[in-house]
Amino acid sequence: MTGPALELTKRSVRLMLGEETFHPDTRALLAYGRALAGVGEAPKKGGADQVLERLFVVERMKDGRMPIRTFGQDLVKVFGRDMREHDFQRFFLEPDLRLVNALIDSCVAAGEPAIARVTAETACGKQVGAEILLTPLKVDAQLGNRFLGLFQALGGEQFLGGRHIQRLRLGSLHPPQAKTPKGLRLAVVND
Repeated sequence: MTGPALELTKRSVRLMLGEETFHPDTRALLAYGRALAGVGEAPKKGGADQVLERLFVVERMKDGRMPIRTFGQDLVKVFGRDMREHDFQRFFLEPDLRLVNALIDSCVAAGEPAIARVTAETACGKQVGAEILLTPLKVDAQLGNRFLGLFQALGGEQFLGGRHIQRLRLGSLHPPQAKTPKGLRLAVVND
């Protein structure tokens, strides 16, 4: 296989299962995250500009906390306040949090974006579907282990009735494709 067919096959291998069903803005930031990781083409100029106010940055601390460092203005509207310094983990119940941490671990191991589909809930139980994309940021070690995030509602924000999101419940996880470890060697020990 050569030429365009080979390139299409290589591209297909990089796709996440179900990727074609993600919101177009999630796919735009997914392409950006892959470009940062060096495994995809850079998105077209302005390709992800419309998501700027739905972005956040979270830091994964050594003690396990995950404070939010930046929080876009569109997010302030749906969450009811600027969530900077809020622990990202507090949005999830414990069973979901374990899965979120595993998703972040897969993101770190591959150096590529990961996506979680969630149900965002208000205190009175109103709900809206959303996607959360997380991609590792390459920053100075003093800034810690940081991730660029996108919170993308999947429509229906008007059903929240102006109430603010309090909790996130996992629906599905879409980790990056696992990478084969480099430099594995077979060792034989004869006792």
